[in-house]
Parts: sequence; structure tokens; C-alpha cells
Amino acid sequence: MARTSKRTIARDSVFRGTGAAAAAESPQQGIAPQEAPTRQTAVWLADPETEWLDSQVQDIRRTGWRNVTRSALIRALIRSAMERAPDLGGVSGEQELAQRLTSK
Repeated sequence: MARTSKRTIARDSVFRGTGAAAAAESPQQGIAPQEAPTRQTAVWLADPETEWLDSQVQDIRRTGWRNVTRSALIRALIRSAMERAPDLGGVSGEQELAQRLTSK
């Protein structure tokens, strides 16, 4: 008597496809790769500045991105300023610098 192989359902095939095509369609997990590696740097901030950052982070957490960090917010602020690229030549102090950054 010839033995026929018993056909069974592969575990992964029940819920999703297998192979390269299925891997391309699967949702990405983890943190998205950064454009450039980040470096740690020290920034000295006054209490009102730190409080403002923390309040912005809390607002973001309340309304969406649950694990946002101060660093992510600061990087986004810097990228935003880089896109507008104000002329900072000849700045003579922090107050003038703030004025130039806020002017259009």
C-alpha cells in the first residue's frame, strides 16, 4: 500500500503569506532609522525654557505621540529653523538672535 503524505496547514500560512513578498508587505516595527546618527550634546537652559519644552512634550503626549522626548522636540525645532535659514551674520547678542529667528 502506497503511503500518501498527510497535508497539513503550515502555521504561518493561516494568518499571512510567507516568503519575500509577504515580508515586504508586513508592517514595520521598531524605531524608524534616522537620516544621520545623533550625537549627545549639552545645552544649558533656564527654568522657563525647560518648563516650556516639558509643557510642549506633555501636550504632544496628550494628543498623540506617547513616547516623545525633549530631544526629539529640540531636533524638530532645529530642522524647522534650518529649512528657513535666517541670516544670522552680525548678531551681537542672544536677544537679537531671538528677534532674527522669529522675524520673517
